[in-house]
Amino acid sequence: MPATVLKQSHQRLTTFINCCNSSHRLLGPSTKHAQLKAACTANSPVFYDGLKLGVKEPILPELSASGAFSAAPMISFILSQISWCGIFISDAAFQGLVLMALSSLAVYGVMLAGWASNSKYAFLGCLRSVALMVSYELSLGAALLSIGLFLTDSTGMKCLNFADAPTSIQFALLPLCHIFLICILAETKRVPFDLPEAEAELVAGFFVEYSSLGFALFFIAEYANMAVMSALASIYFLGGFSALKITAIFYAFVWTRGTLPRYRYDQFMRLGFKAYLPLSLAIFAINASFSLLSSH
Repeated sequence: MPATVLKQSHQRLTTFINCCNSSHRLLGPSTKHAQLKAACTANSPVFYDGLKLGVKEPILPELSASGAFSAAPMISFILSQISWCGIFISDAAFQGLVLMALSSLAVYGVMLAGWASNSKYAFLGCLRSVALMVSYELSLGAALLSIGLFLTDSTGMKCLNFADAPTSIQFALLPLCHIFLICILAETKRVPFDLPEAEAELVAGFFVEYSSLGFALFFIAEYANMAVMSALASIYFLGGFSALKITAIFYAFVWTRGTLPRYRYDQFMRLGFKAYLPLSLAIFAINASFSLLSSH
């Protein structure tokens, strides 16, 4: 239910952004009234949306692999909930590594969903999603390791986020914050990196054949992962776990969706492998070199 609430908030804010973006048009009184009504009253209540998905009959495609088809949404949902719990139960020094390990497993739910559906649209979405998540996980992991292993505060002690580091170190590591924020957009398959679910060409991507609770579980997993990545950004870059900061980062996801166009597939793969990965590895190597020299 909390993920459904996030989805409703997402829809309302996107409607409001779209109304703001279209404010340059010459609108009549009836059109203005309709847009204001859509922005203010939004959609159906959260309870009825969940109930509608819960009472629908699940449809199993005739040529699908039934076991893997049914297991894929449950794998995505369970891993998203375990990741959220990992923020609270794991040691603070290793939260990023624990969540990186869990997020690397999330690709299996998406891969199984695309393969088991026996549909060319679902399979293309699955291939795109696997390539996207694997390529940007490398830059994300290098950014987290650069902070978790080499960052020290003014007293020389290891610290978890660069909010506790000296100002000179903060400016030196500022590109890591940029890399991290872009990579979590790609990891959660949000605009402009939502090609695995490109509705214009793949209908709905890897979960195109799902309905009822299977469809709902994929959406809950997606929004839970957004909340986890927002919490991770708050812990590592904004001075610690804070509900207000997590909410602000979450709405930045939505604002990005309402303002940026979708990338082409070759563009976001080139951005990941030719820009962010070399930059994050270079920063990691520089930090490791300085750490080695200072230890001697």
